[in-house]
Formats: sequence, C-alpha cells, structure tokens
Amino acid sequence: MSLDASRIRVLAGGTLIIDGVDCTVPSGSVSALVGPNGAGKSTLLRALAAVERPADGTVAFDGVDLMSLARKQRARVAALVEQDAATETALGVAAVVALGRLPHQSLWRDETADSAAIVAAAMETAGVTEFAGRDFGSLSGGERQRVMLAKALAQQPRLLLLDEPTNHLDIGAQLAVLALLGGLALAGTTVLAALHDLGLAASYSDHVIVLRGGRVVAAGPTAPTLTPALIREVYGVEATVLHNPTTGRPVIALSPLR
Repeated sequence: MSLDASRIRVLAGGTLIIDGVDCTVPSGSVSALVGPNGAGKSTLLRALAAVERPADGTVAFDGVDLMSLARKQRARVAALVEQDAATETALGVAAVVALGRLPHQSLWRDETADSAAIVAAAMETAGVTEFAGRDFGSLSGGERQRVMLAKALAQQPRLLLLDEPTNHLDIGAQLAVLALLGGLALAGTTVLAALHDLGLAASYSDHVIVLRGGRVVAAGPTAPTLTPALIREVYGVEATVLHNPTTGRPVIALSPLR
C-alpha cells in the first residue's frame, strides 16, 4: 500500500511552491520528508493528503486516486497531523480525539459500537490519557501535538502524514513519538513525516525524500541517500555520518562549512 505522487504542482498567490514533484512512500515504512526552511514540505504534505488540491498532478494510495474520493471516504484512508494544532471551538481533550471517529460514523449511528474503546486506545498509545478531562486550549504546544496524533490514530488510517510531529516536544517525547511511528509502520501503516531534525530523520526513518525549492533532489533508503555530499549541497553545512553503537542506525554530526 504505497503512496505514489506524480507531477505535483502547487501554486499560492500565483507563486509556484511545489514544482512537478514525483515521489513514492513505500508501503509499511516510516519515510522522512526533509529539506531546508521554505522547501515546501508542509505544502507538499497538504497536497498529498488532498487537503489542498494541487494545480496539477496525481496522488494515489494503494492504486486508488485520493483526489477522486469524497472527503469522508478519504479520511478513512489517510490522516494528516499538521504542525500547529488548534480547534475553532472550546473542546475537551477526549472530545478532540473523538473527532477522529467522524469518518466512520453515519447520520444514523456510529460505524462501530466500540468507538469509545478505539478513542481510549488512541489516547493511551499517544500518551495523552492523563489529559482526558482538560480543555484542549489549556495544553502546551507539545501536549496539543500529541492529542492531535491521538485524533489521527482514532481515524485508524492506513496512510499517516505528519508535519513536524516532534515539534514542541522534549527529547524523551520526541523519541517516544518516533518509536510509535515505527511500531505503526511495522503493523502495516504507511507513514510520511516532515522532520526538521536531520539526526532524527537518519535514526528513525527507513526512506527519505529530500526537498529543496519545491523540487525533489534525492529520494531512497535513508542511509545511502543522506550522504555528506548531499547534505552539503542542500543545507550548506558539513556532515559526518557515524553509527549509533546501540542501534546501528546513522548518526549525523553537523558543522559549518570550512
């Protein structure tokens, strides 16, 4: 169940933001979308989720055109966790997470009798059960981020798209979220996460897509793709790629250009 995008073009106010992007997110992987600020990562994620329709191009998941699906039907397949979590109305945390079940409900009854159990499990998995009785607006940025992840988990998507899921989180919470994404991928969910931190991308992703100026400049398995030469070209910094002695995963040490 891979995500396949072809020739995606996105314009904003007449300015070309995403310029003919082709990319694939392998089935059951954690893929990292990386690139400098302004590369177009958030815009591309919204286009891949069909939240914003691109000017051109196609997006297919498991061979199905996501653009052709009705909004509710698409939400049963794909969930997007955006970087800045907010709600327009005052809601409790449990109510926000329960919104993730709306795509599975009809006008007459819940799609499933165990929706409450699914919501509770999503909150437990995302580590937000302790916030259940609080108002969403009273939470810190990192706490809100985890609640929105729980909401996405309650959707039970097969495709999970995340924009900076470690934003606002402390180091322990960052690692917990990334480990959670790895577990979801092992269970069959296809995951694409925009990550600002190259070190986290190197250590926790199976596949990487490198974006610069609205174009894909490299893509493939993480370790052979995130080379010092590529990092120097895209980010303008020196990189030394080491290996974590515990996990064997890449570790990237960065320094200014000499």
